[in-house]
Amino acid sequence: MSPHLPKSAAAFVSLTALALLAMLIVWMQPQDATRSNTNVTSLPPASAPTLAETKAIENTPTPTGPPVRIDFKLLDETKQPDARKMEVVYPPALEALDGNLVELIAFMAPFESLEDMSECLMLPAYVGCFFCAPPSFTQVVFVRQKDDGRPKKPFIEAPSLVTGTLRLLKPGSSDPAHEMEMLYVVTDATVVPYDGSNAPARVPGHWQQENPRAAADAGLPEKPQPLPPMKPEDLVPVIAKLRGLEIKKPIKFTTYTPAELESAVEVRINSRRAAGGWAAHQRVWQTLGFADEKDDLRLVLRGLTLQRIIGYSNAAGDHIRYNGDLQLTQPATRLELVKVIADALLRQNHDLRHLDTALHGDTNTDARLAATAVFQGDLMTTARLFAAHHRLRDPSPNASFAFFGGYPAAKTALQQLETMPWQMGPFFTDQFAPNGEPMALNDLLQKPPTTTAAIIHPTFHGRPQDYTPVEVPSTFADALRDSKPIATGILGEAAVLVWLENNAELGPHMSAADGWRGDRYAFWQDGTLLIETHWLDEDEAAEFQEAATTQRPDFTVIRKANSSHVHLIGGPEAARAELHKRPFS
Repeated sequence: MSPHLPKSAAAFVSLTALALLAMLIVWMQPQDATRSNTNVTSLPPASAPTLAETKAIENTPTPTGPPVRIDFKLLDETKQPDARKMEVVYPPALEALDGNLVELIAFMAPFESLEDMSECLMLPAYVGCFFCAPPSFTQVVFVRQKDDGRPKKPFIEAPSLVTGTLRLLKPGSSDPAHEMEMLYVVTDATVVPYDGSNAPARVPGHWQQENPRAAADAGLPEKPQPLPPMKPEDLVPVIAKLRGLEIKKPIKFTTYTPAELESAVEVRINSRRAAGGWAAHQRVWQTLGFADEKDDLRLVLRGLTLQRIIGYSNAAGDHIRYNGDLQLTQPATRLELVKVIADALLRQNHDLRHLDTALHGDTNTDARLAATAVFQGDLMTTARLFAAHHRLRDPSPNASFAFFGGYPAAKTALQQLETMPWQMGPFFTDQFAPNGEPMALNDLLQKPPTTTAAIIHPTFHGRPQDYTPVEVPSTFADALRDSKPIATGILGEAAVLVWLENNAELGPHMSAADGWRGDRYAFWQDGTLLIETHWLDEDEAAEFQEAATTQRPDFTVIRKANSSHVHLIGGPEAARAELHKRPFS
């Protein structure tokens, strides 16, 4: 997954079409029962006007007063009580804001053309983030920007702050977007990059190299400008105040040589598994298509990690070591050091052993990635608060800090999997602590999600009535063959999606993976791999079965009629055929 823009406008339009298609598909799905204190709104008959058509829009007074902050969690409370009727139920809090000034933090997506965002869509996740699920019909906001004299409005890659008048879809609406059955329209809107402060004066950051057009529109220099020198110790009280943490112990700072940092990363990666477990793990990853047989998986992971980190805090949070070859006057490097200091302060203030257990374990890939995403989301939030405080550009989830040669290149699938926490963690955290509220962040650390499904679909978190993962026993395959498996583990929704795309660009089949509810794999000495997957219902299982059969001909895909389980068998063809004869539920 790449955080950068797709390479052509066509890619954007395709993704937007996918989002709209998902929106239409959801119209056909049953939704939760309505709340007793809400009224059902019947939708107008569908028609197909274009927004280029001139058509009168409601002549209502321009609202006054400060805007009310809304979020996608509130928008997602809109329900369709009966899939057979074009009716929706708005939550009372949202209904009360119809016709009022609102503001929303969201990600921009094109509606008709990437060249002009005068009319655009706003989504809960970055349009290039293929780990994010396609938005439902309640998560697409149509925005019509106010006329400010510019012939065209530019695309904004960063999270955006939208301010304007909210118009809800209701009978009799004459807005062209409403006639296309878009529930939410924000008119007379302004859209600006969101950084927590929206201060106009800003020191340029590294991201301009990735988005030169946006940098030029903002009148910023082409290259990042160095910051004034600052001792790492001087950053500690600033970060503690921003994150709402106490400095319980002084923090000692020392530097790594590049070789010492490589050794530290090696120790952490090796600690994920017992010494004898890596050989089987590498064979599993090879069968899945995540690793090459010729490369040592640990070396590949070490090379990936060294691109993303500059140092570590110890477990007590009182000693930080960082790469002494890096210049802390560079904005990107300083922001990364902010994250390491935030890590140390969190360890001084919170018991993070439950997170560390998941972070340093690897038999449950799902839990490891979820824990990493929560932790990275917290650290990135603190770095963004620091950036806003010091007028810096937001830190990039794709920043690379130093070059370490000699490491084998990672396959596309492994890159997608291992970078997921950096991409999705900040998105997940922002759903619960959009302004970096310390108490909300602390709640996420103490009660973190344990699956990547909850990271990809934040509305799942803390709602067991809507989402409870299935726990497949570790012994599920022990009796299927004469010998027991030599390795077992859990993949999770993110890894299943990566497997499904088979080292290609993420996105085309993500809807086939978003009904995931549980899995476990078993691997035998002869190279046979069995994966039992559980899905929300029979339809979700059938969709995944169809996609898996098409995308992964190297696997045998098994699903009984009317079952919500799908079994996948990889490895030697003869062993696959033999295991296929076994009874599966």
